[in-house]
Amino acid sequence: MKIILMIFLCVASLASAVLSPRMSIEAGGNVQSIIVDHDTLFVGTSAGTLEGYKLEDGRATFKFSFDTIKDFMGDMIAPKVFSIDKLEGAETYLAVLQASSGARSLVVIEGTHATELINASANMFITKAKFLDANTILIALMSNELIRFDRKNKKIIYQKQVNTSHFSDFALNETKTKVASSCESGEITITDTLSGKTLKVLNSGNVDNVYKVDFKKEVVLAAGQDRRGIIYHTATGAYDRYDAPFLIYAGALSPTTHLAAFAFNEENDIVLFDTTTKAQIYTLRGQKSTLNTIVFATEKDIVSGSDDKFIMIWRLP
Repeated sequence: MKIILMIFLCVASLASAVLSPRMSIEAGGNVQSIIVDHDTLFVGTSAGTLEGYKLEDGRATFKFSFDTIKDFMGDMIAPKVFSIDKLEGAETYLAVLQASSGARSLVVIEGTHATELINASANMFITKAKFLDANTILIALMSNELIRFDRKNKKIIYQKQVNTSHFSDFALNETKTKVASSCESGEITITDTLSGKTLKVLNSGNVDNVYKVDFKKEVVLAAGQDRRGIIYHTATGAYDRYDAPFLIYAGALSPTTHLAAFAFNEENDIVLFDTTTKAQIYTLRGQKSTLNTIVFATEKDIVSGSDDKFIMIWRLP
């Protein structure tokens, strides 16, 4: 009986473990966007840079600096890098940049050269963009329109209004055939990326803006302004709800979807839940500013970014 009790106490202790980051990386500017490509993480910053770092040791491997722009006062400043992506198997990058007079531009980077695909004169308030394949890009506008874009011909294939509420975030599934997008209404729309057809609308879980979404194995995570973390099962539309004491600015699913991570409180802690048992199993503590990004690099390696220069890397036991 004592042995069983000791085992139970050990498990309970592990389940409530508070973990510190194993490493912190200081980027060249405030972190705006993070992606992970195999053993390297890439960061878009407020200082107009796209930077790469090795996950294992934090070693800098890549840096691209974008040209300065004129702000509203006519001063030359570095453009914020709002969204980034990398083409699988190639040294080709995509970035959504702040442009002059508050506009946005879409840029592809190959080697030491950056090419504008969409410039500020198009008056597209681009919020996020991701490669679908080597020649096709999915673009989201603040107006909550999704655009499938032909990179080679610089041509719009389709432009679809997803919802009348302002766009917040989107996440592609593993095959990039579907996208889950969120907005201020709290609804999540699943769209076919080839045709632009709406496949399903997930609702009732959130009742306000969904800041971030993740989409893996037909499971969608929603991080809400209403302090609700929602896990939707797209096949049925059913969901599980995780209530937080503060606005949930970021969230992510592990590759297996067995773990869900949410930015959880005013102390900028990240709380991990077992999605099968709904139990809180870890608290990741150490971020100093408001979280804006959480990424699972592997089932046990987590990267987080916040409204400062510091990227934290965590490893679960």
